[in-house]
Amino acid sequence: MNPECVNAFREQIERRLAEPGMMDGPRYAGFLAAQERLGLVHGSRALCRHLRPYVLTYDAYRCIGRAAELVLAALERVAREALHSDELADFLGLSHAERALAAIEPGYPELVCVGRLDMLSVEEDFFFIELNADSPAGLADQLLVNRTLLELPHLQPFRARPNVTTPEPHAALLNALRQVYSAWSGGAIPGTIAIVDWAAADSHGEFKVLAEWFREHGHTMIFADPEELEYRSGRLWAKGAAVDLVYRRVIVDELIRRSGLSHPLIRAYEERAVCVANSFRTKAVNKKAAFAVLSDPRYGALFSAEQREVLAKHVPWTRRVEAGRTRWQGRDVDMLDLLARERQNLVLKPNDEYGGKGVLLGWQTPEQVWNDAAAKAVDRSFIVQERKPVKTLAMPTYRDGIVSEGVYFDVCPFLFAGRMEGAMVRLSSAALSNVSAGGGVSGLLLIDATSLEALHV
Repeated sequence: MNPECVNAFREQIERRLAEPGMMDGPRYAGFLAAQERLGLVHGSRALCRHLRPYVLTYDAYRCIGRAAELVLAALERVAREALHSDELADFLGLSHAERALAAIEPGYPELVCVGRLDMLSVEEDFFFIELNADSPAGLADQLLVNRTLLELPHLQPFRARPNVTTPEPHAALLNALRQVYSAWSGGAIPGTIAIVDWAAADSHGEFKVLAEWFREHGHTMIFADPEELEYRSGRLWAKGAAVDLVYRRVIVDELIRRSGLSHPLIRAYEERAVCVANSFRTKAVNKKAAFAVLSDPRYGALFSAEQREVLAKHVPWTRRVEAGRTRWQGRDVDMLDLLARERQNLVLKPNDEYGGKGVLLGWQTPEQVWNDAAAKAVDRSFIVQERKPVKTLAMPTYRDGIVSEGVYFDVCPFLFAGRMEGAMVRLSSAALSNVSAGGGVSGLLLIDATSLEALHV
């Protein structure tokens, strides 16, 4: 991993940032305004407020990528098994509507066209704690960080070095969408792509950026609320245009809850009138209980030897909250007793929420609140996951001068048709690093640690 090289490179950036004239109040205000103008926002809030990207060596990046790809392959194995196993579908918490949607053949082999694994860094190791395959956000962050943060004077010289690069998840997204459409259509390229989500969604800034990228590469782009879709004459229509490919950002449960299984998008998908990515089969791997399958030896036969090795090393102990006995650190224990006794080492999560909703960190939750939540979780769909004490990182920002503040961080790899490209770097003053809960982001720089002379270390 070569942390010494990474630390030295970070120090170079911060020494240059501290030089006279590199940063002042007007320049910082302009930096935030540029994000608001370009779309690096959540709602109207500029997302990047720290003045250094996260740095990884190529070797570390490849190591994370290989593990992430194997974890995703294992999750896809779980989802495919759940198509034929009512027992596993019940364990995952799939509703009848979700099972009905999963039973529809999407028309291409990839189960997850685009996904994001949430990852915690612990010392020199890392752990994957959940997968967002329903509506993964942050795909345009790197592109916009390149246009804002990395254009600041203190960072421009570092971008010019031949052994310093940035990943391109926005480009990988378009390639993956084209790949699944080609399989669906028999080799064609999609003409009209519709990004589909609710008009009130907070991700409009990201949609605007992605639509611009897609247009630059030859596609007609539409943003449509699900209520604006029509299915007629054997085609899906949005705002008067026939749609070839839907890049689905609307969350499955919200679509079903508002419109049921007769929505035009679902009808067109079922009748192979439009290609939809992600397909409606990804719901199984979006359930947090899928990680209980990954970490429980009872399900080990589902996975290859290489997958089992990675799962044992990089997925924390995770279980469904159910009355009865479970295994914890080699011992057979009662689940409720475990939750009460090990509160400081556990996290409770709803099986099917997003944005950090309903998550309880045991070490930050009052004992009585935790015990009440644990008792109720038995009758609801919850998981419990082992705590992995995460690192904090000193990051520079501007408050009437350059200041350094300790932030929690996570580096969440993006996966496109089974391959990692880039990551969402989230920063937060709270242990739960989540953009929708008030956190921010930064970009990712990759450096070649074998060429120290070119890095000027």
